[in-house]
Amino acid sequence: MNRKQISIIDSNDEYLLRFISENVHEAINISQDGRVKFANRKVLELFGCTLDELTSRPFVDFIHPDDRDMVYERYQKRLKGEEITSYPYRIIDKEGNVKYMEMKGAVVLWNGRPATLNFVMDITARLQAEEELRKSEKRFFDIINFLPDATFAIDNKGTVIAWNKSIEELTGVPASHMLGQKDYLYAVPFYGKARPMLIDLIFCPFKKYETLYPRFRREKDILFAETIVTMNGSELCLWCKASAIYDENNARIGAIESLRDITEPKRAREELNIKTKNLEELNTALKVLLSHREQDKKEIEEKFIMNMNKLIIPYVEKLKISKSDSEKSNYIEILEKNLEEITSSFVMNIGSQSTGCTPREVEIAQLVKTGKTSKEIADILNISVNTVNVCRGRIRKKLGLNKEKTNLRLHLSSFQ
Repeated sequence: MNRKQISIIDSNDEYLLRFISENVHEAINISQDGRVKFANRKVLELFGCTLDELTSRPFVDFIHPDDRDMVYERYQKRLKGEEITSYPYRIIDKEGNVKYMEMKGAVVLWNGRPATLNFVMDITARLQAEEELRKSEKRFFDIINFLPDATFAIDNKGTVIAWNKSIEELTGVPASHMLGQKDYLYAVPFYGKARPMLIDLIFCPFKKYETLYPRFRREKDILFAETIVTMNGSELCLWCKASAIYDENNARIGAIESLRDITEPKRAREELNIKTKNLEELNTALKVLLSHREQDKKEIEEKFIMNMNKLIIPYVEKLKISKSDSEKSNYIEILEKNLEEITSSFVMNIGSQSTGCTPREVEIAQLVKTGKTSKEIADILNISVNTVNVCRGRIRKKLGLNKEKTNLRLHLSSFQ
């Protein structure tokens, strides 16, 4: 044993030692031959006993049975002059409560014989807090691992502290390779290089970083965005959500980001939008078509009424007042032909606004088309031949026909 490393404390100095030890915050005791020789008030408070109770029994009686061998072994090593760092152990106080202690000490001479001067600290509350922290962290990591979305977390220094199973599956990078990484290396599996991600906007809320995400929005303290990445040769659209992580004192201790592959849902939405737009266009076309059908129906009705008024009813009236059989036969023949014409568009075409033909001119044109001469037309309509010829001239003019070159009957036969 190196005597130069041993301080000499005499029992006569106990008064001075007690004065000093009672005015410090640490629990201080001196042990010799396995028993406590000196203890300040802090030691007695830790053990919940009097000085006589503490010194009357071997010190190991107060140590937890599972830690006695370890404490005694280190006590012997310290007496031999070996360097022993501080270490934790458990004691049992007078009430039977288990407490965690941390001790550091030095070898001294007490009444001329080797002893240990021990400085003891109650670390029960600290260890309990650390245990609660470990449990809390375990619950936190268990929850993150349970999340279906790819999720990772970083601390305030940008170091990865969580990398769940879903993000392992998405990136192909195991947590063991990513935990502890920093300097934006968590972005490499997504973008092929180290760069800020949405999670970094929690720490650096600058507009220049928001431009990295074209579809960026902020709702209070939560960030949302969409981003396009290329992974394993495929282009993916990822929905991203990031938020800060706070401790029980509302102090920010890091940030967390979740990512979800929305490639297929987004493609399905785009296809649905295209189909919806096509259906809207088809619906518009159907409305137009139905409108045309209504217009066609109206035109057919108008054409039918016009044909009846021009081609049928006048001859029925003439037939009623006709006296000779030849006239009746003539009118019946005309009625038969005109009934055939009702199914054609001739009357509608010749009587349209574009030609400007009057009802009388339409009537005469219809008879010319059937091959009637001007005289026959005059007799049928009970008008003069001159009137018929004047109307024929007007019809030619309105139809833009050259009198000498174009046969009126042939031209009128071309109307369907």
